[in-house]
Amino acid sequence: MGVLPGYRGRGIGKRLLQACIAKAWSKGITRVELEARIDNERAIRLYESAGFVHEAVKVHAMRFDGVYYDAVQMRLLRSVA
Repeated sequence: MGVLPGYRGRGIGKRLLQACIAKAWSKGITRVELEARIDNERAIRLYESAGFVHEAVKVHAMRFDGVYYDAVQMRLLRSVA
């Protein structure tokens, strides 16, 4: 999931994330996982605000233009009673 630069800061990413989570819960999914480039602090803050927690860091998980980046793995659990 991503938002084009010209549309960032308008709450679009938050609404997309909320819609994805709601759909997952409605389908009976109880665990949502994601991965973000470790230097993407804005995305990580968004995920944390939605309740995602850090699980691990993958070293050299992504490569763009010949440069390797680490990635943070995050998860959100739905409490089931």
